Amino acid sequence: MKNFRLKVFCDFDGTITRNDVWLNSLARFMEDKEAFNKICNDFNERKLNTRECNTELMKLVRNFDFEKFNEYLDGEEIDITFDGFVKFCREHNHEIRILSGGLDYYIEYILKRENIEVDFFSCRMGWDEESDRPECIFVHTDEYCSNCETCKRNLLVNNQNDFDDEISVYIGDGVSDFCVSGYADIVFAKGKLASHCWKNNITYFEYKNFDDVKNKLLKLMTAGKIRQRQEAKIRRRNVFMGG
Repeated sequence: MKNFRLKVFCDFDGTITRNDVWLNSLARFMEDKEAFNKICNDFNERKLNTRECNTELMKLVRNFDFEKFNEYLDGEEIDITFDGFVKFCREHNHEIRILSGGLDYYIEYILKRENIEVDFFSCRMGWDEESDRPECIFVHTDEYCSNCETCKRNLLVNNQNDFDDEISVYIGDGVSDFCVSGYADIVFAKGKLASHCWKNNITYFEYKNFDDVKNKLLKLMTAGKIRQRQEAKIRRRNVFMGG
């Protein structure tokens, strides 16, 4: 049995946090609720991709105030088992990164509040002087694909070395996790992601919290069942080859 090393990648909104921070806190500054609901419905019906959805939602923001936003963020709870999971990863020398289509401002704010240090990749929160409101800047996109606000697939592939016996683990819950789930060796899914994996024959483990993820990984490690998923490995190779 090879001595595989785990590379753990984790979604933020609705996975680490109990709510989707974007829709729960930032949305409080979106005054046109009819337009807000239409954009969300169009997104859920796949009429809008995630990048289009984020862009259109930001246009609805009015009278944004950082102090008020921080108050909203203080009310955002995280999964209480996440900190223990991060420590578990560190103890076993498993790298862990957050991949998010959300905004760096609130991710950094919440992690700092919880005294949790984890590297993350996300959109950047900028400021549009002309419209006098925050804007979403897409800094981790794929030049050939306009669907995702953050290309989690590329971030996973670029941070995993198949020739160095590394195994990717992905943990998520939503639509923005659909694409990347096909490229990870081990997938933990709940919510819409679990439904997507089931419909598309992607092997996954259901979870409720990060203790479930930790315990399952420990069982797989003990049983010697940590290995690269062949289909995912082929897909990662195709990305490198430009396929």
